[in-house]
Amino acid sequence: MIKQELINKAKGVFKNIQIANIHPTGVLATRLLVLVMLVPILLVVVEYVLAFTIGRVSDDTGKLITVGINIIDHIFIPSVLTALVGFLALWVDKDGDGVPDQLEKEDTK
Repeated sequence: MIKQELINKAKGVFKNIQIANIHPTGVLATRLLVLVMLVPILLVVVEYVLAFTIGRVSDDTGKLITVGINIIDHIFIPSVLTALVGFLALWVDKDGDGVPDQLEKEDTK
């Protein structure tokens, strides 16, 4: 029963996105990007909490926290964020023909 309700809600959200003239692929790509960017932060926070509750940091946990902080540091630099946002702009298709609008533009040179 709950499974069917969730499926119906997902269908409703998908239809609302289509009615709002937003291409669902771009919305899903944006959500996926946010998820990929949040996963390292969540893992590092969970490791900190686990180390705090245990009362000590093992070598493996220390290495995992260090690597996680390095990954977070490399993901959130301005050049990477700019490239990712530019990549997401390629998913925008307002006219609904299946070709992103940025790729349809004529070269003015």
